[in-house]
Amino acid sequence: MFGIDRSYYFLCFIAAFVLFFRLHKNGEPPFAIIGHINPAWGESAWGKLCEAMIFAILGALIGTVLTIPTSPAQAIAAGLGWTGLLSATAPSAGGE
Repeated sequence: MFGIDRSYYFLCFIAAFVLFFRLHKNGEPPFAIIGHINPAWGESAWGKLCEAMIFAILGALIGTVLTIPTSPAQAIAAGLGWTGLLSATAPSAGGE
């Protein structure tokens, strides 16, 4: 895809996936599409897993296309950057 090695896409996916769950653990979910569609399902374990998969797939796609990583470190940074960008722009839990 776009001349990018698939292993870099996979590393970007893993980085976004891991950081997604770390942010959820800290109470700062960066993404909540399923929760907006069906709040009950969004709180379930399967809903969170689906949300993480959607988020990681989108993040890996956008991260690899925009940054075109040429090393594993760049691919991981692209995945973490995507997650960090959305969590920084999401409204805080305190409603600010």
